[in-house]
This record gives sequence, C-alpha cells and structure tokens, in this order.
Amino acid sequence: MKKIFTLVAMAFVAVCANAQVLVAEKSWEGTEIPEWYFIQFADTQTDGSAVAGDEGMVITVGTQTGELWQPQVQVMDGLTLEEDHSYKVVVTAKFPTDGTLQINMGNWSGRDQYTTDVTSTGDFQNVEIEFPDFAYNVAGDGFVLFQCGAFKGASIVKKIQVWDLSAEPAPSETVVGEKAWAGTEIPEWYFIQFADSQTDGSAVAGDEGMVITVGTQTGELWQPQVQVMDGLTLEEDHSYKVVVTAKFPTDGTLQINMGNWSGRDQYTTDVVSTGDFQDVEVEFPDFAYNVAGDGFVLFQCGAFKGATIVKNVKVIDLSGTDGIETVKASKAFDGAIYNLAGQKVNANYKGVVIQNGKKFIQK
Repeated sequence: MKKIFTLVAMAFVAVCANAQVLVAEKSWEGTEIPEWYFIQFADTQTDGSAVAGDEGMVITVGTQTGELWQPQVQVMDGLTLEEDHSYKVVVTAKFPTDGTLQINMGNWSGRDQYTTDVTSTGDFQNVEIEFPDFAYNVAGDGFVLFQCGAFKGASIVKKIQVWDLSAEPAPSETVVGEKAWAGTEIPEWYFIQFADSQTDGSAVAGDEGMVITVGTQTGELWQPQVQVMDGLTLEEDHSYKVVVTAKFPTDGTLQINMGNWSGRDQYTTDVVSTGDFQDVEVEFPDFAYNVAGDGFVLFQCGAFKGATIVKNVKVIDLSGTDGIETVKASKAFDGAIYNLAGQKVNANYKGVVIQNGKKFIQK
C-alpha cells in the first residue's frame, strides 16, 4: 500500500510540475471557411452543409442514417504536435441537441480521436476533449476535425483551442526590488569606494540619475564600487537577473556585486555603449546565500572611463512561481518597520520584522 501511495504521489507531483500551454487557437466568428478545408458529409446526409456565419462556423446535419461521425469538418489547421505529449481540445460551440462529439486531431499520416458526451445548454458552451499521450509527431500540418453527426440540426463552432498539458511551465519573473535614481539624492550611508589611483572619481546625484565618474586609474578594473540598491531579500538557490538602465561613456565590462556583507555573488557582462540610456542585464544563476532585507547591489564600472549615469536598477527573481510582478521599493534606513512581505507595520505587529535592514522577532 505504501508503494502504491508513493507512486500516486510521484505522479501527482509530475503533473503539477507541468503547465497548460495554449499552442493554437482559432476563432470562427464572421470568418470565411478556406476553400481547401476538408469538409465531408455521408452519402445519407444530402441536406447537410458547413458555412460561415456571424456567430461562427455553422455545421448543419440533416437527414442521416447510421453515420454517427459524419460530417467530418476541419475546424483548425497549422498545428505542430509532439508524440507522447498530452493535449486538450476546448471547443466553444452551440449544439442543437444532446449528443456525442468526436474530435479527430493529427494529420493525414497519423491522428488520434476521442469522444465526449455533450448535454446541450441551448447557448454557447465549452466542451473539452483530452488526448492523453498523443501518438504522433506532427510538424505544422496538423488539423482538428469536428465530427458532429450525433447532433441533428445546426451546430455553431465559435472557437477552437488546443492546449499542451505536458509543456514545462515558463519560468515566471518576479520583481523583488527596483530603484529609480533620476533626481534622487544618494543616502549618506550608501557604500561608495574608489581605488587610490582614482583621485578624481566621484558619485553624485543628477537630474538623469546617479552620475559615477571614473577619471585617472591604473589597473583597478572593478573600482569604483558604488551601492545602487538596498533593502533586498534574496533566497539561496534562486536565480536572479539584475537589469540596469544606464548611459555608458564607452564600451567596457560591467561587474555587478549582489548580496550583503556576509555573502555575495558577482557576475560580469560586456557592454557596447549606445551613447544613450540602455538596458543591461546581468544574471545570477543559483544565488549562493540567504539575504533577509539587508541585501544590496554594487555597481562596479571601473572599465568605463568618464561619466556613467545610472537611471534605474531592477532585481528580478527568475525562480518565482506565481508569475505576479511584485515591486518592493528600496528604502533608506529611517527606522520604519516592515514585515517579510515588505509592508510597513507598527510596533503592535507581532512576528518577524525588518528594521534598518535587520531582521528580528517583534513580540
């Protein structure tokens, strides 16, 4: 029994690890049917037809005897399908009666078909048919055939969707910190360090952003180190992306250092200057530390001689799961108290809080 439970649990986890991905959609409202679409009625359905209509494709089944799956009407084309993937076809249609719908999906070299019983609502309704473990590889010439011989009268097909149930979910991107520097003063407690050889270097506030000037230097590629963000919460083994919007005086190599004084990672990227503000991305795969509220980003631009203007800095968690973009604004250490969600709280709040970049339990 324990083994069976384990297998079921593993199967459940495997299913949850995947996502429904819409791979094709076709709307038939007010749309003409291509002449080359496959439309076939049984010999006994002499008064059947498939025509375009304002509400969708109108498929009419008249007199018939024993041809349950006729007509066969193509309602989608251009599909690419993969062997062993599981698919779901969602039909939005109005059915004249109760009946059994059959969907045939694939191409003329190989296709699967499944049925479902439909109870008509008298209005447009969604009907789903699943294709578990699809048996073929179909590259671009796949179709969906709508087989509605069980419904005497006019069925109106409004929309067809094909969902891949086996696709890996796209990684969501969650913004965990963002700082705009245009017209903003630099806090006095921000870390700014130039090499001894950079005697004429400076980091000052400007209308367009933080202006970091590198003058004379000898061999100090990663100096200056200028703090451009604070208040970050980062998680070990998450992958992050730092997006810098800046104007660079020359081509060069940018290094970003992210974490806190207890532990931080650093990565570099080559930059080709456009002469104007541009977005530069530096990724931090599998971040190595847990950083709770006191994380920072250091901008290291010693390779760019002249003035670099930092307009905006954004940190994105590439390992997020909810796909909801949440911005936690960077704040100066002003004594305010925040919970772990970045919400400002007062002294009556009970639990783990962050104050001046430090985490503690407030009782």
